[in-house]
Amino acid sequence: MKIMHTGDLHIGIKFNRYPDHIKDKLVKARIEVLDRLVSAANQESCNIFAVAGDLFENIRVSKGSIIEVLHILNGFEGECVLILPGNHDYDDGLNDLWKRFKEDMGDKIILLNEDKVYDLQPYDLNVNIYPAYCNQKHSDTNNIGWIENAGEINNHKINIGIAHGALEGTSADIEGTYYFMSRQELEGIPLDLWLLGHCHVRYPDVDEPLNQKIFNSGTPEPNGMNHNREGNSWLIEIQADKTIVSKSFKPGQFRFYDLEWEVNSEDDFIMLKNYLIDKDAGNKLVRLSLFGSVDEELLRKRQEYYNLFEQELLYFAYEDTEMRRKITKEIIAREFNHNSFPHKFLDKLSDDRETLQIAYELIRQVK
Repeated sequence: MKIMHTGDLHIGIKFNRYPDHIKDKLVKARIEVLDRLVSAANQESCNIFAVAGDLFENIRVSKGSIIEVLHILNGFEGECVLILPGNHDYDDGLNDLWKRFKEDMGDKIILLNEDKVYDLQPYDLNVNIYPAYCNQKHSDTNNIGWIENAGEINNHKINIGIAHGALEGTSADIEGTYYFMSRQELEGIPLDLWLLGHCHVRYPDVDEPLNQKIFNSGTPEPNGMNHNREGNSWLIEIQADKTIVSKSFKPGQFRFYDLEWEVNSEDDFIMLKNYLIDKDAGNKLVRLSLFGSVDEELLRKRQEYYNLFEQELLYFAYEDTEMRRKITKEIIAREFNHNSFPHKFLDKLSDDRETLQIAYELIRQVK
């Protein structure tokens, strides 16, 4: 049996901090990546397409977005689609999101919004699903507790848990308000496989994990500067003896880069250019913080590199207030009288660049 495991698509996110022409591309990419995932699942002859929470950005997405998503999901050619409400698109039984969703979802889509075992036998799959969905945005306890009290697990079936929450070691949930789960807690429940969502990075962080039963999908399409990796989903195969074979699938279009870069010579700018400018440059969004000390010529020339980045990248923003002019003996001689104390003092420091830089800036402030 094969599964396409994904989550955290956040369809409906606005990206309002970006210019309109970029925002429109990023919004559209959330839908496009879902289409690519379904197409890939069909090509791989997957039996199950599983979304482990946060299919939508919030509970107020438009009816049009819901219909568009359902149209894509209904194109899955396998046995069934499993949709788990996450903490962004939680199901408290009161909001309209999942009511609207259920109105138009096809027969093979299953909304996992109850604390119960979902038997997939009607879909010709010898599988039991144990969901831990979110019923509010924040919670200091996870929702897998009911599974421990669900009765004896049928080992003649494939038993799969699907949960949304912060997995220990993969997500910075310092206050424990995002349905925190430990690996020990998950491993203590004798299921064959856990499919998780919430953290936007994959777990485990290897392309083809071995002997693994716990998977966090990560987001298939990165959506912010705090996520500077490729998008990820998992293709998982459960063999007859319940051995699990898996491989990372990277369907994302865009990449975000939040970089700090030290520049002390033009070679450092050239290295930065080679790192950022390639055949995929038009799909990169970059926020750059530069620091270091450079000569006067490069300080003037740096704008040429910025112009190149703005031209080639989808989005480029920079901060270079920590990139300073490199102080040399020539500058000292030009700016201070030869017999003055500043000249003599700075000249003695000329072999210690860092101290010279600090001393020069302090003297300039006093002057």
